[in-house]
Amino acid sequence: MITDFRHSFLAFFFIFFLGSSYSARCQNNENNFVEYLYNSNQYKHVIDYLQHLQLSQKSLISPDSANFLIGKSFYHLQEHTHSNQYLSKVSGSLNNYNESRFLININSIYNEDFKRGVEALNNLKVEDSVVANLKYFELSGLALLNRDIAAFDKYDQNITQDYYYFSNERASLQNVAEELRNKKLKSPWVAGIATAIIPGAGKFYAGKRGQGIYSFVISMFLALQVWESYRIDGIESPRFIIYGSLFSLFHAGNIWSSALTVKNYNKEYNEAVNYRLKMDLHIPIRSFFN
Repeated sequence: MITDFRHSFLAFFFIFFLGSSYSARCQNNENNFVEYLYNSNQYKHVIDYLQHLQLSQKSLISPDSANFLIGKSFYHLQEHTHSNQYLSKVSGSLNNYNESRFLININSIYNEDFKRGVEALNNLKVEDSVVANLKYFELSGLALLNRDIAAFDKYDQNITQDYYYFSNERASLQNVAEELRNKKLKSPWVAGIATAIIPGAGKFYAGKRGQGIYSFVISMFLALQVWESYRIDGIESPRFIIYGSLFSLFHAGNIWSSALTVKNYNKEYNEAVNYRLKMDLHIPIRSFFN
């Protein structure tokens, strides 16, 4: 009886060992295949393969790892919204948790959702000064994207050490902050009022001198025609009515155009600054985690 028990135990142990070995080999095969696809930059295949495994519920890759890899693959494809959908599912138990929070921040920046970027950074597991300083660096950049210079100063002062992977970008953020402190954006109202008083003045104010000269010359030509028509033919003459209408329409359009030009100037300036900030915030994350 004892002999039968030993044989049964040995048989069970052997079967268990074979099953464990087979399961481990399967998991290694899955991991190796996904790693091959990812390292080959075949991000769409990574997404399709892992999503298929998730639907089949037969994957030996942990849900956290699968969500992280799918999210990061979407990040590489610049599909930021889809990337965040998967990265937000990564739990704090995964070794790549902090990377997932930083990537959520970058995705949110490109989606113009700066509030979500701040939330992702505040959910970091700050275990050392390196992560803490990178967090404050990213928060300082988000403050500039929100045009909050006081918040930028606070976060920048919390950075205790310049690391090679963001030292240049930090200097760039400091330059942008100084530029924003001294920059006074132009007012569409000022442009419109200036043009109403002196035709073309609003275009000069907006930095469009050529357009300003053109507007002034056309306005003066039409104004002279109106005056001459009034002086010679009278206020009820067809000539006065035609030139008066043309001058009024052109002048009103010029006022609106001047205000719109300044508005577009401010928009283009802010877009250029934001593009520069996004690059400065993105580069250190890629350098640190790659």
